Amino acid sequence: MPVTRRATLALAGSALAAPALAQGDFPNRPLKMVIPFPPGGGSDILGRLLAQRMGEVLGQPVVPENRSGAGGNIGTEWVAKAAPDGYTIVTVFNTIVVNQFVYAKLPFDLKRDLVPVAKVALAPTLICGGPKLQAKDLREVVEISRRQPGLLNHGTPGLGTITHVSAELMDAMSGGRLTQVHYHGTGPAVTACVSGEVELVSAPLSAVDELVKAGRLRALGNLAGQDSPLMPGVPTVAQAAGLPGYAVDNWGAVLAPAGLPEPIRRKLEDAARQAVDTPEGRAALAARGIEASFADGATVTRIIAEDSARWEPVIRKADIRVE
Repeated sequence: MPVTRRATLALAGSALAAPALAQGDFPNRPLKMVIPFPPGGGSDILGRLLAQRMGEVLGQPVVPENRSGAGGNIGTEWVAKAAPDGYTIVTVFNTIVVNQFVYAKLPFDLKRDLVPVAKVALAPTLICGGPKLQAKDLREVVEISRRQPGLLNHGTPGLGTITHVSAELMDAMSGGRLTQVHYHGTGPAVTACVSGEVELVSAPLSAVDELVKAGRLRALGNLAGQDSPLMPGVPTVAQAAGLPGYAVDNWGAVLAPAGLPEPIRRKLEDAARQAVDTPEGRAALAARGIEASFADGATVTRIIAEDSARWEPVIRKADIRVE
């Protein structure tokens, strides 16, 4: 039987209505929250808590899944290549910006292949001195690094990590030089500082808080651009070292595959907001050494652009490359 013009239009209308209907029903099955780092670290803690709380808001389980490797690139690539339907998202920290310039080849383009859903957190990060450090404060550390370049050793969790490049930024702004000693993870770097193998280490609050309270490490400065309510009495590096403008905000965000329909992206953004931007959400994160800090997807796009402009020249000057 021939298809009439009216039937053709009806079929076309049905095809156009199907995606809209799917978006309106979103979500109607479980979602997957990819955590691109191993279990137990700050990214894992944030990703799992966020998955739980976003699932409660969305009315569907958000299942956390660790896909670690290559500084977070393996899990992030997997999400970048997933269907842009809102059912696969990823929790990242600002290491994702640094990786663009550190890795010789990335299997995805941060700006082209992923879309920001929301910023959800800040991970307060400290630069600490161990028992081997003779300097009384961070200003004296900077003076020594200028007067005797390379004398002081700074432990990092690995080449090209955010705490590594944060120390390179301090050198670039101060005109001094610390010797960077790279370990396999934050735990070994912190242990090396406590034991006196290196004088300095930069690490998230969650990794050093008990050691600082016990007097085994000294908190010299907070890397962020503003004081943290989770670290009362600890000055920013900008204040402590006399380096105006120094700021390394270790932010956490949720990203999704590019091409995600805007109504679904907004729904995920709102779920992320409700997950962290409430008294309950802030308390749950604070108990794990993480600061709730919500911003919408458009703001995350701007932050990524600003951080890219900041980190590229620092990384190029320090010639930091991971093959």
